[in-house]
Amino acid sequence: MDRFSIYLRQTYRNLLKEFLNESGMHGLKLLLYTSTIRYAKYIWLIFLTSIIVGTYVIIINLIIQYLDQPTEVLLSTKLVHVSNSPFPAVAICSANKISRHKLMLYAAKVYKAQEALHSGLLAKNVSEMAEQLMLLTGFFLYPFDTYSNADPRLRQLHDILTSMYNGSEYSTREILYNLAPHCEDIIIRGMVFGKPINTTRYFQKRSISAGACCLFNYRRESYVTNITRATLEMNNVTFESNSILNSIQFVLQSDPNDYTHSEFASYAFQLYLFPQQDYPTSMTNTLGEILVNPRSIMQIPVQPTFYEAPRSISSFSPAVRECYFKDEGQQLLNRSYYSLDECLLICRMRSMQRYCGCVNPMLAPTLINATACSLTQLPCLTRWMRLFNQWSYFEYVDQPHGFDKCKLCMPTCNGINYKFYNNYLPLREATDADPYTNGLLKGLNSVKTVALVKLYFKQKYAESTRRDVIGDWVMLLSRFGGILSLFYGFSILSFIEIIYFISGKWFVLINKAWQLAKMRKQQQSALASEKKPVYTLYWNELQPPSVKLKKYPKNIIWINQTHGRL
Repeated sequence: MDRFSIYLRQTYRNLLKEFLNESGMHGLKLLLYTSTIRYAKYIWLIFLTSIIVGTYVIIINLIIQYLDQPTEVLLSTKLVHVSNSPFPAVAICSANKISRHKLMLYAAKVYKAQEALHSGLLAKNVSEMAEQLMLLTGFFLYPFDTYSNADPRLRQLHDILTSMYNGSEYSTREILYNLAPHCEDIIIRGMVFGKPINTTRYFQKRSISAGACCLFNYRRESYVTNITRATLEMNNVTFESNSILNSIQFVLQSDPNDYTHSEFASYAFQLYLFPQQDYPTSMTNTLGEILVNPRSIMQIPVQPTFYEAPRSISSFSPAVRECYFKDEGQQLLNRSYYSLDECLLICRMRSMQRYCGCVNPMLAPTLINATACSLTQLPCLTRWMRLFNQWSYFEYVDQPHGFDKCKLCMPTCNGINYKFYNNYLPLREATDADPYTNGLLKGLNSVKTVALVKLYFKQKYAESTRRDVIGDWVMLLSRFGGILSLFYGFSILSFIEIIYFISGKWFVLINKAWQLAKMRKQQQSALASEKKPVYTLYWNELQPPSVKLKKYPKNIIWINQTHGRL
């Protein structure tokens, strides 16, 4: 081993001892102490190593959490008055999707068209035709309904309806809309802030995925026809209180004798609540569905929650902050309006279009410029719905034909969330001889299905939440410092010490060792390169002087004379 290697080893040992002795971290000096216990230093070294590894595992996990979700939702102390919150829109749907009276009238027209096209093709009379028209309810997409391409009735009814519209495409959406009960048959009375109203000015009949329903407080800009009539009175309504008197109340009624088709074995009404600008559909509604049982009073307090986010979090990707700003959502959908429900609706319609080549007419095919499905494509729609339910509830099922879970759809960064509370009160049974005597129910009885619904804000003020970046580098630094100092007294100065001993003092010593080695090599090379006289060595020169005198007497005498000697 050369001198340089020995010097490096000795320098390393001295430097390590100096670091352990002078470092501010706890526990390192003990490695220099002597102990009578065998392997004491090794045990202490293992203990220190485990602590160091454990702390850095915690730090790495904190860094991963920060990279995964750098924002946190904070509950602000700011309270917002409910008058600043728009009241949600409500869709009121009867359990009876098709009126028996309207169905029989329409079946007579279809039967007449059948006889003109092909006598006895699908039905022998009007009653049988009414039963065959129930095939149209497949577009409600109930998950457990199945239809087969081998069923000839679908093609036959498709041909008959096509002939009724002179060979052009028939609108299933329009047919089911016309067969559904009118709003005045469902909502018979109403009251706003304690004053009776004309319900026709507040409720409009529109088609959604659950059927033709009556919409209240719906203000989607795309519906330009008859929107003035629906919002004329609502523009002057401001919810300024959370009392029952500051509420919207309406009486629901349906005739069991007019029932032909119901989603479930009940006379209950279905209520869907959604933002005013969203497309009303039960398929993508994120606020939920409320069932109103007959002979009941349903009080529905609404509690809004405002949420906002500063533009500073836009530096993080939407997948990290889990929300979209307005411009980002509009760019995602390529539309002027974005919401979570709207995104889910468009995403699922596109999935339906990829799978079947068309979109269920009860949704909104025009939103994506898609073709509405006909009766012959109904089996494909039902297969899509079953697959849709499978991958919604069973994660292990493969996604067929490009199915996706619409993971790109996320909430907005700024907006309002609604939470609903259901207060159910039963109504006594009333007859013609003993009707109800109070409120909106005065004079009514329960011979027909009756229910009273009250909608109002739950509280006068709403909370405001804020999503902001609080896990910045300062927060991470404080967390790291607390963890490191808690375990072994580590601080910023400890980092400087390590940097000094590794990158500063160590390299200085290494440089000195290298310089000394270089100087030695230079000295050796310089000494080797100096010119010295070269003498020839003869064997005779090693002989004694007496022998040299005998052999070379003249030379010896001449040398002595030149030196002044005899």
